[in-house]
Amino acid sequence: MALVSVVIPAYNAEAYLRAAVDSVLAQTFTDLEVVVVDDGSTDETAAQVAGCDERVRLLGQANAGVATARNHGIEQSRGKYVAFLDADDKWLPRKLEMQLEALTAAPGAGVCYAGWIVVDDSLRKLSVYSAKRYARMDEALLLRGNVVGTPSTVIAERDTLRRAGGFDPQLSTAADWDMWLRLAGVTAMTCVEEPLIMYRVHERNMSRNVGLLEHDSLILLKKALDDPNTAADLRAKAAHVLGYNWMVLAGSYFGAGSPRDAVRCALNSLRLDPAQLSRLLGYPFRRLSKAHRAPRMEHPAGR
Repeated sequence: MALVSVVIPAYNAEAYLRAAVDSVLAQTFTDLEVVVVDDGSTDETAAQVAGCDERVRLLGQANAGVATARNHGIEQSRGKYVAFLDADDKWLPRKLEMQLEALTAAPGAGVCYAGWIVVDDSLRKLSVYSAKRYARMDEALLLRGNVVGTPSTVIAERDTLRRAGGFDPQLSTAADWDMWLRLAGVTAMTCVEEPLIMYRVHERNMSRNVGLLEHDSLILLKKALDDPNTAADLRAKAAHVLGYNWMVLAGSYFGAGSPRDAVRCALNSLRLDPAQLSRLLGYPFRRLSKAHRAPRMEHPAGR
């Protein structure tokens, strides 16, 4: 039985899937299995991995979305740990080795995340993000956004994932953020600061759909703020949590060329939390700085 199960949800991913799987098979840590969940693809996704290695298992399901595909992979996994990799991303060779070492060095931690490199379709580096440690992950995830980042950075104990509950199928772009919030409620989380993942950006990324991000983020934040298991001091900061999220959405809409939606979100933010005005006024300077700097190590919170 493998120590680590790597779950890869895949939908019409024939262009990228084999490279993702090969990056797992090239890991310096080798006690692993790969569970590819074909989410009802209509292309040659399944053919990319059929018979490629005895450690690779291919599961199929009717198209039900990435959250359901990840849940299916978790249920069928056999390892003590489950690591996630999106079908269009890649791992650097020491990813699993370094994260397992970090978990061993942090007794009580059931989750480890890491930094990542943003690349384009041809794997050219665009920017680099380091992971950051927080004294309170529940606070960071509510007040600063999805500080864990892409699911491809995460490895977690399978039993801990089950205690937290599965990925929420009603969410898509924010199902991972929702999961990290629930994990923070049941276990400590550690990280490897350096980037170990190549996160590929292209036209089909769900994260580029700002309207979907708005829908999902508001649902998950309401869930968290209404949850009696969420710390009382964080529930008391609901106006700030929602105001910050609306202002981040305003910046995302502006960057996507939707100024009307940007204004709508900014007004919602200021209505809830007037202190967000300073963030709004600083947006042009942050955007100008980002446009002129070379790729470097930084943290993604509040982008």
